[in-house]
Amino acid sequence: MNVFHDNSPKNRLLGILKNLLEQPCHYTIKMLAARYNVSQSIIKKDFDELKNAWFTLKYDKQYRYYLVSDKSLEHLEDVLFFTGPEKEFLLEALTKANATDKRLEKIRSKLERIYDVSKLGSSLFSRTFLDKANLLEQARKQKRVTTLLNYRSTMSSQVSNRVVEPFHISTKEDILHAYDLERKEIRHFRISRIERVELQTENWQHETLHHVAATDPFRIVSDQQVYIHLKLKTGAVNELIDKFPVSQAYIQPSSTEKDIYHFECKVNAEFKGISNFILGHSEYIVEIVEPESLIEHINKKVEGIKF
Repeated sequence: MNVFHDNSPKNRLLGILKNLLEQPCHYTIKMLAARYNVSQSIIKKDFDELKNAWFTLKYDKQYRYYLVSDKSLEHLEDVLFFTGPEKEFLLEALTKANATDKRLEKIRSKLERIYDVSKLGSSLFSRTFLDKANLLEQARKQKRVTTLLNYRSTMSSQVSNRVVEPFHISTKEDILHAYDLERKEIRHFRISRIERVELQTENWQHETLHHVAATDPFRIVSDQQVYIHLKLKTGAVNELIDKFPVSQAYIQPSSTEKDIYHFECKVNAEFKGISNFILGHSEYIVEIVEPESLIEHINKKVEGIKF
């Protein structure tokens, strides 16, 4: 099984792209090199890869990099999706195994990108997802109040419109950080659960209250996090990556046991998300190595199950 780690080239490229999209004019080459624990020359090569994929990079007077305006998320859509003519040509190309046409090379290139990005979860880069992400990013830049139409909430089991100030969009985690005007507090929304995004004419009024909290691999947002360590069988690894693609960066194969993997990361202190995963896939969990508080939490959950 191909498990991606933090320093794998594919994962690093996607991470750098995410960094530049979410924090333009923030990262220098030196900062990115330190963040990903590689040399500056490696980051320069990564930039070349992005440029080869038709992304336009520029930097300010302090050599802090950013993607050229209007060529970030909207350009990502062009990179990831086929046009009508390309689809037609693909059908023709299938009958020409030795074709050398440049269009075929472009299609092959797109197929490679679609394959790589799909490791993060296909729903995150669908056309509708990108449309919503584009509008949310526009609202953030313009500091405009936004309505999340027909948001499907798991917590309340209700579908409702939410009027918010969207101040941080994390496409990789499928999370929108926003100030909820009705509840008068910061709330976190799954972008994929928003039916439509509608920008309003009003500007933000609560920017001083905006705060980006940490998000764990289970998409739970909380500044209160604890370190966990699980030993998993292959079945658990497959389920974990399928349901929570970001988790693949925290999985390492055991160096002493065959077909056993270590999952180590920080999660929210209330163990939301990971508790359901452990209980739902207990036959594939070899051991909860730490913390003891997670073991106690799971035991209490089991004791409380009644039918």
